[in-house]
Amino acid sequence: MKTIQLYLHDLKELLEAREFVMVRTCLRDIPPVDLAEAWDYFTPEERSVVFRLSNRARAVQLFEELDPPAQAELVAGLQKDQAEELLEEIDPSETGRMLRGLPQPMVRHLNGILKKSGQEIVQKYLDFPPQSVGALMRGRYFALDSKWSSKQAIERIQLTTRLRRLEETHLDTLMVVDGESGPLVGAVSLKALVVSPKDMSVRELMDPGPTVLSPEMDQEEAVRLFAKYKLRSAPVVGADGKLMGIVDYRDVYEVASAETEEDFAKMAGMPLSPAEDSVWLQTTRRLPWLVITCIGGLGVSTVVKYYEGTLAQILAQASFSPLIAGMGGNVGSQTATLIVRGMATGEIKAGQEAVTIVKEIGVGALLGVIYGCGVAAAAYLFYGSRYGWELSAVVGLSMLFSMTVASTLAAGEPFIFRHFGIDPATATGPLITTTTDLLSNIVYFGLATYLLL
Repeated sequence: MKTIQLYLHDLKELLEAREFVMVRTCLRDIPPVDLAEAWDYFTPEERSVVFRLSNRARAVQLFEELDPPAQAELVAGLQKDQAEELLEEIDPSETGRMLRGLPQPMVRHLNGILKKSGQEIVQKYLDFPPQSVGALMRGRYFALDSKWSSKQAIERIQLTTRLRRLEETHLDTLMVVDGESGPLVGAVSLKALVVSPKDMSVRELMDPGPTVLSPEMDQEEAVRLFAKYKLRSAPVVGADGKLMGIVDYRDVYEVASAETEEDFAKMAGMPLSPAEDSVWLQTTRRLPWLVITCIGGLGVSTVVKYYEGTLAQILAQASFSPLIAGMGGNVGSQTATLIVRGMATGEIKAGQEAVTIVKEIGVGALLGVIYGCGVAAAAYLFYGSRYGWELSAVVGLSMLFSMTVASTLAAGEPFIFRHFGIDPATATGPLITTTTDLLSNIVYFGLATYLLL
C-alpha cells in the first residue's frame, strides 16, 4: 500500500479536477494490486474513470485483483462493447468466480453480455461446487501435441501467445496431449523446450507422469499436493483422461491463505467474520461458541464451591489455581495447533494417528514434570514453612496432571472430530481449555483435601 498512499490524495484531486492526462500518468506508477487494495477509497464514478484510463494489460490485472462484487459493479458500469471487450480478455474461470454469489438480476445481466462475447464456456465452471478444483481451474493454457518437435512447439507458442496475455497463459509447465483433442499424456517445462535439440520430439522431453487433479477434488487436497510436490501448476483431467484446465500455484496460494485464516478463526472459538459485519451479526456469530466457555466456567465455579472448606483453611491454594489451569490450556492450544496444521498440510498421514497421539502425550507429560518441579519448588519457597512439603506436592502433581491431560485431549480430539466428519479446527479453543480447567481444578482441590486436611 505504500505506493498508493503516496499517490492517493493527488489522484483524488486530479479526478475531481478532471485532469485525466495526469491521472493516466499517475496510474502508470501504481501496481494494480495496490490500486485494488485502495479501491474502496474511490467513488463508483471515480472507479470507472480509473479503470478506463488504465492501459489494457493493467486494467485486466486490476480487474482480476478485485473482489467479485467489485468486479460485477465495474462490468455493470461499462458500456456493452467495453464490457464485452473486457470479458474477452479475462480467463473464463475468473468470470465464473465473479458470478458466484451475485444477486440473480446481476447474474442475468452479465450472462447477456457473456453470450455476446462468446463466453458460454463460463457455465462449466459454475457447474462445479465452490470448494472443488473444477471451480478453481483456469481455462487458458497452452497444450502441445506429443508428436511435435521442440522447434515446432516453440514456434506455435510464439505465434499463438499474445504479449498482453503472457501472465495468464501459464507457460512454466506445458501440458502434452496425444493429438489435437486427445488425452493428456505428460507435461514439459518451457526451459526443456528451449535448450533441447530442435528435432527432438515433445514426447521424448515430457514427464509422462505429472501430478494430476480431478475436477471433483477438494481444493484443500490440491493445496496439499502442491506443497508436497512443489508444483507451479497441475493439469485437471476428466474421467475420460482429457485435459479440462490447469490449476496455477497463485490460485492455490489464495486458497491456502483463506483456509489458514478460517482455521485460526475456528481455533479461537468463532467463525471467520469479515470486518464490515455489523455489531449484531458478529455478536450472534460469537455467542454460540462462547456458551462452551461459560458452561465450563460455571463447572469450575461449582468445583471451587464444593471444596470451599479446603480453600478456606488453606488460602494459599488460590494463588496457584489460575497458574495450573492456564498452563494446561496453553499446552493444549499448542498441541492442537500442531495437530490441526499437520492434518491440513498432509504432514500427519492416515495411519499415523496413534503414533502422533502417544508422542504428544509424552511431550505434555515431560513438560508437566519440568514445570511441575519448578512450581513445586516455588510453592515450597513461598509456603514451605507454614504447610511443609505437602502443598508443594499438591501443586507439582496438579501441574503434571493438567499439562498431560491437556496434551492428551488436544492430540486426540482432532482425529475424533475428523472421523465423524467435523472440521478438526473446531476441536481447539474453548473445548480443550474449558475441559482442562475443569479437570485440573478437580484434581488440584481433591489432592489438597486428601494431603493437607
